[in-house]
Amino acid sequence: MLMNLHTHTHHSPDADDTVAERIAEANRLGLRFMAVTDHVEINRFYPAEYYGETESEEYFYDGGGVFERSAAEVCALQQESGNVRLLCGAEIGQIPQDPERSAQIFNDPRTDIVIGSVHELPGRPDFYFLHYDEEDIPALVTAYFEEVCRLAQTDCWDVLGHLTYGLRYLPNRRAYDLTPHLELIDRILRTVIAKDKAIELNGSGLRKPQPYIDPDLTLVRRYYELGGRNLTISTDAHNTKYLGYGLYLLEDMARTAGFTELTWFEKHQMQKVKL
Repeated sequence: MLMNLHTHTHHSPDADDTVAERIAEANRLGLRFMAVTDHVEINRFYPAEYYGETESEEYFYDGGGVFERSAAEVCALQQESGNVRLLCGAEIGQIPQDPERSAQIFNDPRTDIVIGSVHELPGRPDFYFLHYDEEDIPALVTAYFEEVCRLAQTDCWDVLGHLTYGLRYLPNRRAYDLTPHLELIDRILRTVIAKDKAIELNGSGLRKPQPYIDPDLTLVRRYYELGGRNLTISTDAHNTKYLGYGLYLLEDMARTAGFTELTWFEKHQMQKVKL
């Protein structure tokens, strides 16, 4: 197993286990590269009290504090990580809503890698919490990809996270026709390529009853056809037991799409490793 560049530890509100536990499992699995990328929901950078709100399951607060605590633990253990190269990172959600604070995380001297993600639309909760029976699904998916396009046009990220997250919780995801959105998806992919950034193969859906990968093989092939050559793979593990789940399948999928190398980052400098 080569890499897992999208993982969450106990510093993320929805995840478990320490960085040390992840290091031990990474070495057991034989991973060469692992990034800790705890949640920084940039639109809620401060604790809930700052906004006059209370903590809830739907909304993660204190993104800045999460990063500080996560980066401190990672950096304290980087010289004791055994055979795995431990990278300090963050998954920044909703970058277009606060590019200035996103840049603050990106430019922190400890940061190796930033995953840019869209988990929610402005003024709305995470897609996980939406009531899809009350939604205009095509309009919702269009709004999602428009927001991803806005994110892609910013600069303070290295890897575009789970491109098709906006489909993840649809009632019948497999039946949803992406055809009307392909022009917009192409625009996103061309922007990633023009900026010499990366996309990820995110395998968190492989452990679902109806497994899926974000994005699927068709879109990864399209990225490759357009000239994209920067690809990372991850399980998006929120628990140590899923650190290596499905990584071989993701490596095989990358090869099927045409990739002969995978990408990793050290202080935002792109590095390549043979697949």
